[in-house]
Amino acid sequence: MSEPARPISVVVLSDQPVIAAGVERLLEPYANRVVVVDDSSADDDAIVLYDVFGLYVGKEEDFERVVKKHPDRVLAMSRVLQPGLTARALDLGAVASVSVGLEAPDLVAAIEAFAAGHLQDGSQADLDNQADRRRQLGRDVDLTPREQEVLGLIVRGRSNEELAAELYLSINTVKTLIRSIYRKIDVTSRAQAVAWGVEHGFPTGAESAGP
Repeated sequence: MSEPARPISVVVLSDQPVIAAGVERLLEPYANRVVVVDDSSADDDAIVLYDVFGLYVGKEEDFERVVKKHPDRVLAMSRVLQPGLTARALDLGAVASVSVGLEAPDLVAAIEAFAAGHLQDGSQADLDNQADRRRQLGRDVDLTPREQEVLGLIVRGRSNEELAAELYLSINTVKTLIRSIYRKIDVTSRAQAVAWGVEHGFPTGAESAGP
């Protein structure tokens, strides 16, 4: 007779104690499948649920340490009103995202699928996750590396003249790149481009300055 499967260890990291406590309470009825553990005692197989709100308060270095400690084991808990934070977490090393508002059965199922490697094994779940990552990171619009660089500086508030000087480009080249960016992300104004960039994880000047 085979031994019953060991519950999956889950580390819940959030700067908001009510979120961490809520997720832990949500998972309690499923203790035979998942168990919440402290990060200090977590084993190498633990799954990390990271609340992306931590990136809002300027803790990118903390998140990067989490990813380094738990490579390919981090799920970002997304916030509906702050999609840019989710995109930032994915860009910094989270494998996938799950809504902080998921019902318990769906959250447990997502954790189990992740732990089993189904988000990285070429399965339909993996393909769906890859498509979702590309969408959230804005990589499904095929911006070139230079266009990504220009858009990132626009989000940080640079003018066309500042872009030209910083990137050693002519003002006409900058304008051509901006027109191409606008076309690809389907916007018609600088304000819309900034909003699109923030939503897809491009850091603003305030975020890049740190806390």
